[in-house]
Amino acid sequence: MIANLKTLVKSNFLKHFFTLITGNVIAQFIGLAAIPVLSRMYTPDEFGQVALFMGIVSVIAIAANGRYDMAIVLPKRNGQAFHLLVGGFAIAALFAALTYIFLLIIQEKVTSFFESSSFNSIVWFLPILIFLMGTHKSLQFWFTRNQQYTAIAQNRVVQSSTQTAVKLSRTLFSNGYWGLVVGTLVGEFLSWVHFFVRLIKTDLWRFRLVSCRSMLRSFKEYSNFPKFLLPMGVVNTFSVNILIFALSAITTSTMVGFYERAWRVVNIPLSMLSTSFGNVFYERMTKSPNPQRLYLMSYFANLTIGIVVLLPIVLWGEEIFVFVLGNDWAVAGTVARIIAPLTLFNYATACISNVFSVYQKNQILLVWQIFYLAVVLSWILLARTFDIFILIRVFAYIGAALYAALAAVGYGVVVSEMKRNLKMN
Repeated sequence: MIANLKTLVKSNFLKHFFTLITGNVIAQFIGLAAIPVLSRMYTPDEFGQVALFMGIVSVIAIAANGRYDMAIVLPKRNGQAFHLLVGGFAIAALFAALTYIFLLIIQEKVTSFFESSSFNSIVWFLPILIFLMGTHKSLQFWFTRNQQYTAIAQNRVVQSSTQTAVKLSRTLFSNGYWGLVVGTLVGEFLSWVHFFVRLIKTDLWRFRLVSCRSMLRSFKEYSNFPKFLLPMGVVNTFSVNILIFALSAITTSTMVGFYERAWRVVNIPLSMLSTSFGNVFYERMTKSPNPQRLYLMSYFANLTIGIVVLLPIVLWGEEIFVFVLGNDWAVAGTVARIIAPLTLFNYATACISNVFSVYQKNQILLVWQIFYLAVVLSWILLARTFDIFILIRVFAYIGAALYAALAAVGYGVVVSEMKRNLKMN
């Protein structure tokens, strides 16, 4: 065991991990430091309204590049990977254009879901955000493939700092909805520009070698990703936001705001780790001589980290939220305590969930995700008239159990693939 740890320390795995985690720490610290101010500048109702809008954006944007972004790391040749990158851009542009046309046709029906009249204007940001978020993920995986982790870390700082700066300029906007949405848009745009400029500087020559035939050939070879990862991504993102959608339908946007702030605060310290770890884990699993050991060490190490981070929230949730966010946010502290089990197992599993993509077993993840959505949605429909805190508590326990089961399935996939490789050799 000690020898294994020494090997891991000497490898590039930890070097890359700490490069990403440094950028994430800075980026998330900026967001974390701004939370007490933003929570006093914007109301729970405003946070709730924008959370609903961004939930819709996230569900659509996850499909914007056909999920070919996840395949960019896998090809042996950079040329093929670059064709997947450019192809993802083309799909995202088409997706954004179709969304714009769709809005032209049914704008009134879309905006009727929102209480604020401001969304009549804000909804037109939807195609722009879809394109930016979809292509941003493709660029991130391109730089992950080329182990340019410093660029990824810098990009997260750019995104977080610009988003926060705009949102803090509350007095420039007629209402809080505009401040929150425009802040998100500006941050996405500038972080996208940061990536794209770097791509042009290092890989401009590759554009001359792009051909439609090669792009279609690459799409065909990795057709497993849009077949399984695309619906899985949509279902997964919908599942992540399901409680926001449900609470928006059965209670007030103020309660949605409490839940949104609770989820964000308890996930900030963990997202610093999960995104960084997940990116490096994905690349490392494709090359590790002992993926079984890497998988187990990764999962249980992150599970332990999650327990340590979340323990103060479980013990003193209300007190922490009142101190950090203000007297109006005690309810958010209660919600944070309730959802801690879901947060823990969601985080630990997210760190190693890319294993299904490594072995191109995305269909398993799709089946699990559909099952997850069916189970939690059934509970929400059953409990929609119950006390809202009972609904959220049981939702959290169900989600935690299902994420733990997914981690066990992932381990089974790793063991199965190792046995298959031994037989072939």
